[in-house]
Amino acid sequence: MEETESASQLSKLCSPPASPEKSRLPAPTNDRLMIPTDLFVDTLAGLAQRSAGWRESAAIWAGTISEGEWHAERVYFHHELCDDHGGPLFLELAEDAKFRLYQQLALEKLRIVALLHTHPEDWVGLSPTDQSNQLSSRVGFWSIVVPNYAQSPHVLVDMGVHLRSHNGWYQLDPQEIVTRVVVKV
Repeated sequence: MEETESASQLSKLCSPPASPEKSRLPAPTNDRLMIPTDLFVDTLAGLAQRSAGWRESAAIWAGTISEGEWHAERVYFHHELCDDHGGPLFLELAEDAKFRLYQQLALEKLRIVALLHTHPEDWVGLSPTDQSNQLSSRVGFWSIVVPNYAQSPHVLVDMGVHLRSHNGWYQLDPQEIVTRVVVKV
């Protein structure tokens, strides 16, 4: 049977996208993210508690950046900064809360190191909304997506670890996560 033009177009629309490995660009930097174990565990517990199995939650890691190492030292949960209006697929951080946070960080001589937020299931990519609503556009900035509303178990390589580049976001593969994200005592 001969395929009609509309059936051919539908087939193209429904086909899976090309494999990302075929067109994968190199990471934008060789930077590493350093996280104390206690901060990592406390952050994931706080995200899971706030998500309560039904809503997105988010946190910001602040710390220092030196010679390609981004050191997370403190956590700021969105819901502690303001009412984050979270729902199953969204949340927001009010502009005045961001401004207050930036002022606090300036006083403490800290910088925003990473944004973490949850997704409801195991997809850990950055949605178009995630990509356009980041706290920092600095090349090398980290954005981490925690699956399943941060419910246990917490496996680092199952998280979406993304780096800001000159032309968008780069998602690290599991091997890159293992070598570039260091959870340390």
